[in-house]
Amino acid sequence: MNVDVGLLSDLAPEERREVVATMRRHSYVAGEVVFHEGDAADSVHFVLEGRVVARRSSEHGDRLAYAVMGPGQAFGELAMIVRGGRRTATIETVEPTVTLALRFADFERLCVRHPEVSRLLVRLLAARVNRLTEALMEALHTPAELRVVRSLVSLCGVYATGAQGHSLVAVELNQTEIAELAGVTRPTANRVLRRLEAGGVVALDRGRVTVLDPVALRRAGARG
Repeated sequence: MNVDVGLLSDLAPEERREVVATMRRHSYVAGEVVFHEGDAADSVHFVLEGRVVARRSSEHGDRLAYAVMGPGQAFGELAMIVRGGRRTATIETVEPTVTLALRFADFERLCVRHPEVSRLLVRLLAARVNRLTEALMEALHTPAELRVVRSLVSLCGVYATGAQGHSLVAVELNQTEIAELAGVTRPTANRVLRRLEAGGVVALDRGRVTVLDPVALRRAGARG
């Protein structure tokens, strides 16, 4: 199976082939739940195609989005640490999505045969720690309106295809989801997005924000 899974890149070719050979391919339609928060955790998923949104329950029982992941990224990695664990988030597709899933039991067997495969877990956890650290620093030290801009910059990285860096990027999320990802209220997100729209940086549509000028958006996100 010939696949491009970025988080496997530091494994030797033989180890990478064996890991991929043990994975199971899953296809999901848009809006399908991959797993719910609290479900038994027995596998990690690597995104091949499409995008997913991760949501966690608030203290009031609402499901709030906190991350969007696309090709080359992984979710559910905590399942690789403790047998019999539970999912800490609900993962839902935002478009047709294909993943490769590696089960806990298969991962353990691979580690016995190839101890170097354990580097995969280190890589997965390092990526998670990096995401959480960046989110914490943003929440503590970045003004709310700037967080909206930087969240949109980050989403451009998830939604850009190929070598896009200057071309327009269609972010298939609504304003409520963008507000949740930025940790702000919807009116705050709307105010920032309307200002960006007035400046010709983005175009707003129902359920979508199209970034017309990614360079100008990154420049706005670098301020402050």
